[in-house]
Amino acid sequence: MLVLLSANAMIQKDPGVIIGPISQFMGWIIDFVFNFVYPITEKNSLGISIIILTIIMRLIMVPLAIKSQKSMAVMQKLNPEVEKIRKKYGDSKDPEVQRKMNTEIQALYSKNKVNPLSGCLPLLIQMPIFFALTYLMNQSFLFIAKLRDVYGSLAQAITQVPHWTGFTMNVGLAHIPTSIASSEPNGVFDLDPLATGSFHNLEKVLNKLSATDWDKLLHGDPAAPLVESVKQLASPQAYENIVQLLTQKQNMENFFGLNLLEAAGIGFPGIIIPLTTAVTTFLSSWLSMKMTNQTNKDSNAVMQQRIMMFAMPLMMAFFTVNSPAGVGIYWITSNIFQVGQQAFLNKYYGIHLSAKKEDSK
Repeated sequence: MLVLLSANAMIQKDPGVIIGPISQFMGWIIDFVFNFVYPITEKNSLGISIIILTIIMRLIMVPLAIKSQKSMAVMQKLNPEVEKIRKKYGDSKDPEVQRKMNTEIQALYSKNKVNPLSGCLPLLIQMPIFFALTYLMNQSFLFIAKLRDVYGSLAQAITQVPHWTGFTMNVGLAHIPTSIASSEPNGVFDLDPLATGSFHNLEKVLNKLSATDWDKLLHGDPAAPLVESVKQLASPQAYENIVQLLTQKQNMENFFGLNLLEAAGIGFPGIIIPLTTAVTTFLSSWLSMKMTNQTNKDSNAVMQQRIMMFAMPLMMAFFTVNSPAGVGIYWITSNIFQVGQQAFLNKYYGIHLSAKKEDSK
């Protein structure tokens, strides 16, 4: 069976030289984790694996967080010297005076090997990971072997039903993304395993189907009453086999009733994801910038960080509305980890600095 598509891909474009390797690395980790989680619990297994993946990725970045916090601690220590420089130049608004003052402050920071924006670095590094995980979630069955096996079994079972192309086309075509992979010859996307030699293309279509789509595929579509369904055409045993495989797939991909591969959206319960993302991102940003704010509340660097502290939650909430819910689970878990880590580091370096002040006295 041939399916003619327009010029944009059902298969996603190569994620590139930065996002691609990150997605492959994360895919390897989540597959490894999934192999341990799945034997313990089939239900919510993908969501639990994402949470564990998040913790692993955050642990990898702990050295960077410590380095960033050390830099913030040094900036706090340098604050009296920065204030002396500001008093030296007074309240003049003259651009040349401001330039000289900022140059002297930057020279002080450079001499002590600190960067005023270093507090933002751990948060910004999360962005490539965010996009890599989005790529991974959009086709997670390509990365997770056990999930891929279920998709393969589903595709094979469906092709055993007489006239399977009719109901598959009726449900699947409306949800296939609007482009086609450049590797497909003549702009033709073929679902028939007899023509392609594998179930790969059909699996990609099945990956895009929502719960409503699966209901139409199994039981029929009221909008297309002349198109028969799996239940009408398959034997009772074949129908039951497909239902069992679908249940297994949903048990893996759903996390407490939320499909992790579908966009969170603005309806309930999906809206919980972007709202929680916004709150935890703000709290994480606020804690990470707390020490910087103590250094100089009037500096341009702090002002930029304050803007980012409010802009990042809104931006991430917007992203998670339109991204697979699994990406939101990752970001929320990452923020919670960051909040705990930052609270500990703030306390540790605060005590550390106080001790050094006492020693200097």
